[in-house]
Amino acid sequence: MPSHRFANWVRAVGSSEVLLGGVCTDLFSLLLPGECAGCSSPAVGGVCDQCLAECVPPRGPSCPTCGASWQPTSHRTLGCGRCARFGRPFAFEAAVSFWEYQGAARRIVHAFKYHARRDVLRPLGVRMARSARAASVVAQGQRLLVVPVPARRKSRRRRGYDQAVDLATGVASVLRAPLEREALRRRRQPALSQAETRGDFRRRQLRGSFSARPGRVLGRTVLLVDDVMSTGATVDAAARALGLAGAQAVFVLVLAG
Repeated sequence: MPSHRFANWVRAVGSSEVLLGGVCTDLFSLLLPGECAGCSSPAVGGVCDQCLAECVPPRGPSCPTCGASWQPTSHRTLGCGRCARFGRPFAFEAAVSFWEYQGAARRIVHAFKYHARRDVLRPLGVRMARSARAASVVAQGQRLLVVPVPARRKSRRRRGYDQAVDLATGVASVLRAPLEREALRRRRQPALSQAETRGDFRRRQLRGSFSARPGRVLGRTVLLVDDVMSTGATVDAAARALGLAGAQAVFVLVLAG
């Protein structure tokens, strides 16, 4: 068997939830070089150093609420275009994006969303939680609860996994915080994905699409984890459901936005 095929096979086996109860999930990807999820060059750990260097946080001053870079407005002042376009206050306290969604970051996201690169997700979750950018949303008290945003049922079936769950697993392992996979459920499945919709239509499409379990989140400060934030409609709908179920506060940490 060619070496690159062997490495890919070992990586796939190593990422299986079945193998030793998940204890060896990332062992082989750390020991054997595979392909970089961003450029396909040889890489230990799933992403090469060059692609990691190209993945940068949002540039310039950022909105303290949604985390987007502020842009000049028509009045030549700085303001948050995402918040202005959303049309009403977000249901979460604050959101932070680890990377700007462009270049290598976009390619890495596409790799785990569309090309079965599940092996990179938990290590990326660890990086997110350890980053300086995450400090403002991860130090929110002793009762912090990590909750992934559940993917659409159609997407889970196609991939065979939920990318937000794996990211959140990496985040929770660093924070030593409980991970609650079943706190949120999708009540309605949007017909189109985030990549296929924009703006106010996206917000209307997701209205009431999540439900939360009060027994899991009542009185807790929740760290909501997802892969990508564009309009903010998905995390807003999820945060709104958590608030209605009694969560004390909701903060958001996403890989790219």
